[in-house]
Amino acid sequence: MIVMSRDLLGLSGRIVMVTGAGRGYGRSIAKAYGRNGATVIAVDPDVELATAVASEVETLGTTAIPIRGDMSVALDVAGTFEKVEELFGMLDGIVHVTAAESKTPFLELQESEWYELLNADVKSSLYMLQHGLKYLAGGGFVVMVLPPAERMEPHVASIRGAVRGLIDGATAVFPDTVRVNAVLPNRDPAGDEHDQALVRAVLGLGSMVSEGVRGEVVPVKLSEPPQPPELFDLLSDLP
Repeated sequence: MIVMSRDLLGLSGRIVMVTGAGRGYGRSIAKAYGRNGATVIAVDPDVELATAVASEVETLGTTAIPIRGDMSVALDVAGTFEKVEELFGMLDGIVHVTAAESKTPFLELQESEWYELLNADVKSSLYMLQHGLKYLAGGGFVVMVLPPAERMEPHVASIRGAVRGLIDGATAVFPDTVRVNAVLPNRDPAGDEHDQALVRAVLGLGSMVSEGVRGEVVPVKLSEPPQPPELFDLLSDLP
């Protein structure tokens, strides 16, 4: 369980939107903000997943609102923030989880997959910043969760670089009104139990303890989760 002092983090009563909240890192992050007293707007392309995580957050004793939204689709982004404005007016923070990944070797990369990466990670980050910065209260924050660093294929590295450029640009243009940072995990999500270090980093960057931190990409080293037993081992245990 990921619990931090609400007095230390200053998250109680704040309104935080988490994209990609229905699964992986997004799900763990949404629950952690709820556990620390924030109102959570859970955004996911799959409305059932968004609703499920919002229900989990509400069992923790705070408010959660599910919204179906694909951050790589301009109409979805505009509609999501219109709902936010209607319900709350302003936001205190946004956590944007980049959704696409690629394990394809660079020399085998197809154009269609390349455009999928650009849409899901770079375009979604651009749209989220473009719209989200209009709705962040003074002193608000944005935290990006970048594609894992373990894959250094050129196309994956270029996606991370493009999102990093958006972070640098937003920090230069809006230096005093909002803080934009990112975390860079070393691996894919493996569940609440194994991803606590990354979740704590995201909570910290969204809290008052990081008030002066801007334009940073924070590497997060996560331990490898236990591997499931091999089929041979399972068979050997049979009588």
